[in-house]
Amino acid sequence: MVRKIYNALIALVIFLLAWANITEAQTSDRAYRIDTFSTSSSPEVYVTTSGGSVDIIGHSDDVVRIEMYVQRSGRYLDSSDTDLSDFDITIRKDGDVVVAEAKPRSSGLGIIRAVRNISVSFKAYVPEYSLAEGRTSGGSVSAERVYNDLKLITSGGSVSVKDIEGITELRTSGGSINLENVSGIISARTSGGSINARGIYGEAELRTSGGSIKLDEISAKISARTSGGGIRGKFFTFYDDIELTTSGGNIEIDLPETEHFTLNLRGQRVNTTLRNFSGEFERNRISGKIGEGGPVLSARTSGGSVSLKY
Repeated sequence: MVRKIYNALIALVIFLLAWANITEAQTSDRAYRIDTFSTSSSPEVYVTTSGGSVDIIGHSDDVVRIEMYVQRSGRYLDSSDTDLSDFDITIRKDGDVVVAEAKPRSSGLGIIRAVRNISVSFKAYVPEYSLAEGRTSGGSVSAERVYNDLKLITSGGSVSVKDIEGITELRTSGGSINLENVSGIISARTSGGSINARGIYGEAELRTSGGSIKLDEISAKISARTSGGGIRGKFFTFYDDIELTTSGGNIEIDLPETEHFTLNLRGQRVNTTLRNFSGEFERNRISGKIGEGGPVLSARTSGGSVSLKY
């Protein structure tokens, strides 16, 4: 009994410490440095780092607030115990352009002096109509509540966006891409992960070479392609063309009740119940139209089946 109580107390202590760390990490008092700039309602904001994350958050004030976080082995550092002599740090405002950048310095041999295992991350609070760009080569990038052009690029982490409007460009070579409630013209590409999209409006082009694609509550003209996984798509409306292509998995499509559209489905097997259909159909192919035809649903897979509900 005593041992059980002891184990329970240890587990409780571990939980409380973990929770304290999470809470601490989310507060700005852990920032190494904070800079605030008055701007217009739609400034340009560029945030770049090499070894950490970038988070861009829109708000209703005409102010850009840059919070810089420094970590070593997961522990937050401050200016009283750590200098950043191995980095070139730039945080400035020129006109209506705000730049925040952290670059490791190079030795005379051109080798990055990241010997202290330090990462520099940025959290940028920007006016919600800012033109914003975030880049990192070693961490994740994210943005929320930005209603203008947005570009997020990382070589080694995930990309996440939420509540975004405008022209959105997302790129990662080594992680997944997550989109929620995004409208406008959207381009998302990853070489090494999955794509999850929920609540997409407008026009979207999604590409991955190494993972699956999951679409939910989609109301957009969309082209989604993957070389290494399946595609699952649930569509809220169907008013413009849908193109789904994979070389390595199944395609599952759930359309709203639709009376008039055009079909072009191809796979090792095509599964659906055709109503009011005219055209050609075989075990592995369907080409024709429902009702009088309309927007085109195209789905093709080389390595699996295509299933359609409408």
